[in-house]
Amino acid sequence: MNTKSIFTVLPLLLIGALAQGLAQSAVDWSPEHFGGGLPGARVRIDVFSDYECPACRTFYLQTVRNVLDAYARDNRVNVVYHDFPLQMHRYAREAARYALAGRRLGTEQWKALTDALYLRQAEWSSNGKIDAIASEALSPQDYASLKQLLEDPSIDKTLEKELALGRAHQVSSTPTFFIVANGVSQRVVGGVPYAVLETYLNRLLK
Repeated sequence: MNTKSIFTVLPLLLIGALAQGLAQSAVDWSPEHFGGGLPGARVRIDVFSDYECPACRTFYLQTVRNVLDAYARDNRVNVVYHDFPLQMHRYAREAARYALAGRRLGTEQWKALTDALYLRQAEWSSNGKIDAIASEALSPQDYASLKQLLEDPSIDKTLEKELALGRAHQVSSTPTFFIVANGVSQRVVGGVPYAVLETYLNRLLK
């Protein structure tokens, strides 16, 4: 099979995997978390992610950001991020705490932090200096508010709820995401190229 044929067949196989899913279940998600779009969207994507995970970095930067721009802006798709730091990653939990605090500041602040954490993953994952990343990603006022929020014990409680939610839905690796439409969730383990996800979302939204 030549290279052109491989790139023609591969998206079809991935679309088939998405359509079939690894699990189907009734939807029972907490509405308190967000990434982009509104709860009333026809399609919802719940992403369980780890900021120190290289595959999560690729999935966010190359796929999720495009979905946020193309589908969440007009509320066709609601993208919801769930923090699921893995024990194998030394600084992932602290990065998740920063992200959760960022959510309490607002969507734009969360996006700025998330972009910075993924774009500079190699830097902070080697030295643990997450605070330096946050201070540069946010305005001085937002950064000061973030530092106060990080002292709130409820941040850790929220993170434990996120982890419990992931375990309840059999998440054991990242990224794992669920495409929720028509009352059914399709579970997919691993990242998917944007072109493939775009094709599948367009089918759902017809």
